[in-house]
Amino acid sequence: MKPKKLLILGAGAAGSIAANKIARELRGEIARDKLEITILDKNRINTNQAGFTFVPFGLYTEEDITRPRAKLISPRVKTVFGDDGEVTNIDLKNRNVTVKSKKEYSYDYLLIAMGCKPDITGIPGLADDFNSFYTSIDDAKKLGKLIDNFDKGHIVISTVKMPIPCPGAPSKFAVFLDDYLRYVRKVRDDIEITFLLPVPLIGPPQYNKQITKILEDKNIKIIREYKLSSVDADNKKLISADGSEIKYDLLITIPPHKSIKALIDSGITDKNGWIPTDKNTLQYKKSESESYDEVYVVGDSGPMEILKTGIGAHYQALIAAQNLINDITGNKTKVLYRGETGCPFVESSYTTATRGVGYLPTWTYDKPPGEFTPTKLGWFAYRMYYYIYWDTSIKALM
Repeated sequence: MKPKKLLILGAGAAGSIAANKIARELRGEIARDKLEITILDKNRINTNQAGFTFVPFGLYTEEDITRPRAKLISPRVKTVFGDDGEVTNIDLKNRNVTVKSKKEYSYDYLLIAMGCKPDITGIPGLADDFNSFYTSIDDAKKLGKLIDNFDKGHIVISTVKMPIPCPGAPSKFAVFLDDYLRYVRKVRDDIEITFLLPVPLIGPPQYNKQITKILEDKNIKIIREYKLSSVDADNKKLISADGSEIKYDLLITIPPHKSIKALIDSGITDKNGWIPTDKNTLQYKKSESESYDEVYVVGDSGPMEILKTGIGAHYQALIAAQNLINDITGNKTKVLYRGETGCPFVESSYTTATRGVGYLPTWTYDKPPGEFTPTKLGWFAYRMYYYIYWDTSIKALM
């Protein structure tokens, strides 16, 4: 009898967490050749992208936020990287996945965890003056050098469009930037900071209320519902959809994000370019007549109505993994995702003049966070998490 085949697309946080949980709980089935788990990815290195926010200020290094994927994924899982692991087409109807090398993989169960990617060309002129901590470690390092050499003028932090991964990161970055310029470099009095937001709120209402006060206390100007139309890099101007202009000296951009090209090319995304997913079962569902119960979607690949956060991806991975375990073993029980998510809140970072203060508010679809009190312990727990992440979270131990 042939083993059941589980194919996981994407070896980032969500894909690795799901693979590790399933491999551990169904280790007996794997040992008896009743189950085969394969994970595909083009990259051999796992990068904790949430750490990019810290890199420009020297708070984390590349070594802190990267690990070889071979050390993170259970040896019970078959790992395929490079051209043999880079997905180019997904045929849901025939349960077949094609990769860059033209090799094909069949499956009985499929988990899609391929994330999303920045779309720098989505705004005219943006690529001509693009500085960001969102896109790569190298870009975050480059931005750090620009900040270190910026002594006077106007800094604009622009979030272009939602959804983005980790939507709370831009406001945390603004807090870090103010503290760094004010207490480390001591040039803040000569620098104006403007924070552009394409939507009315920075997170849920209570999160928005508290972070708004922090930014205002730091003399950071907030402009909400700002619709960026184009960037005039030569004259250092942002032009909005209504034609108004904002001059800047240093532009820091959180670019638009979009789905992975292979997902769009495979025809499995919705009109917004994201994978349509039942928000509770996390199963693929494009319409009432087009759904695939053997296909699960987790993390940033999912639809707009499921918030794209690291904490959310963690919960989704655990829940989808449990449902796959139930499916594989014939247990018809469904564990439901209730929208469990969260976003670290930072009131201040740790400098010679301040003590880091933070908190981790969490919420679900129907229960937004209430009022919360950031603490020094919250800051240290937030910093510590980036180290224990590699040995606990990604291995599905918490």
